[in-house]
Amino acid sequence: MFLRKSRETAQSSQNDDRKLREMIERTQAVIEFETDGTIIRANDNFLEAMGYSLDEVQGKHHSMFVYPSFVKSDRYRQMWQDLADGIPQTDQFPRLGKGGKVVWIMATYAPIIAEDGKVERIIKIANDITKRRMEILGIASALEQLRDGNLTHRCAPSELEDIGRLSSAYNEAVDALQNAIRTVGDVAHGVERTAGQMNESSSELSQRTENQAATLEQTAAAIEELTATVRSAADGAKEVEGNVQNARNTAEKSGQVVRDAVEAMSKIETSSQSISKIISVIDDIAFQTNLLALNAGVEAARAGEAGRGFAVVASEVRGLALRSADAAGEIKGLIDQSAQHVSEGVTLVGRTGTELEEIVTSVNSISENVSDIARGTEEQSITLAEINTGIGHLDEVTQHNAAMVEQTTAASQTLASDAKEMSRQMAKFVTEEGVVVAEAPSTGESQTAPAPELRTGT
Repeated sequence: MFLRKSRETAQSSQNDDRKLREMIERTQAVIEFETDGTIIRANDNFLEAMGYSLDEVQGKHHSMFVYPSFVKSDRYRQMWQDLADGIPQTDQFPRLGKGGKVVWIMATYAPIIAEDGKVERIIKIANDITKRRMEILGIASALEQLRDGNLTHRCAPSELEDIGRLSSAYNEAVDALQNAIRTVGDVAHGVERTAGQMNESSSELSQRTENQAATLEQTAAAIEELTATVRSAADGAKEVEGNVQNARNTAEKSGQVVRDAVEAMSKIETSSQSISKIISVIDDIAFQTNLLALNAGVEAARAGEAGRGFAVVASEVRGLALRSADAAGEIKGLIDQSAQHVSEGVTLVGRTGTELEEIVTSVNSISENVSDIARGTEEQSITLAEINTGIGHLDEVTQHNAAMVEQTTAASQTLASDAKEMSRQMAKFVTEEGVVVAEAPSTGESQTAPAPELRTGT
């Protein structure tokens, strides 16, 4: 009973193994090798994928499916050494089919271990993934186009769900990036133009500010000199005001002296008139004395010898009277002449007094005007000092503004340089068919995808 069940179990297991082998043969590409890589057999799926018939591959070496460059490599020899040692190999492999066509397979090289523990043969079970691989390479190529700035390239749709989703996501992302880059390109051009204008304006403003600062500095120096000149004029005006005040006082004193002189001349005229009256009296006395002497001489002549001495005396008295009358006449003439001269002197002194009064009035007016000028000059000096202070502050502010303008100019130049660099970077992107954001320099480099066998080499 037990033996019968064991036989049934073994038979069932054999049936399952047979079914599994049939399923693998039906759905997978299978090829068997000796441990040295010689082909023992290949099923129809493998032969169809590679384009060979069994006669064309049986007894040949595995190297017929591999790139010649890889056959010569140490990795290829190590792969078969590992398989002979019982180490399986699973990966994606590029293989050369009939006519040199490239067939990508997802394969496992599985060593078959004998009862003695040694590897008796190698079986490779594989799936043809050429279509998937090519579509993945298409996506890789699209990413390389994106890397190079080409935003017009799109991935082709795929029947494979995961590859299709990846292609659609890539296309949508590139669409969004193309719109963004186009917008950024427009903004970059606008920023570059604006930055250029700002740079030109800042440079012009900087030049004007420097000129203004230089002009303001010269103006400040000129006003400072003018302030010193006006201050000196103010000091001179004050000194002139003092001199004019002294002249005014002197003129007033001179006017008083002239008035005193006029008064003295008036007194002299009065005294001359009094003396003239006295001389007139003396002249009358001399006339009377002469008349008396004449009468005395007449009487002495009548008296004869007795009156002769009296006649002599009378004659002498008459002579003295005549001389007194002559002297009185001369003195009167001199006094009349002196009175005339004194009268003329009084008139001239009066006129001099009038002129001096007018001079005093003019000097007073000049003194007032000079005082006004002195006050005005002092006020001008104060005002110019305030203006000088204000211009000094304005010069300081202008210098500060000039420094700020220089900083702004440097910033605008940096902005212009950054904008140019942004435009240059944007120039690497092609946003429409045959249209670039800006003319990009050609690098002359080929963007050819690497050969597929270099990925794994197996």
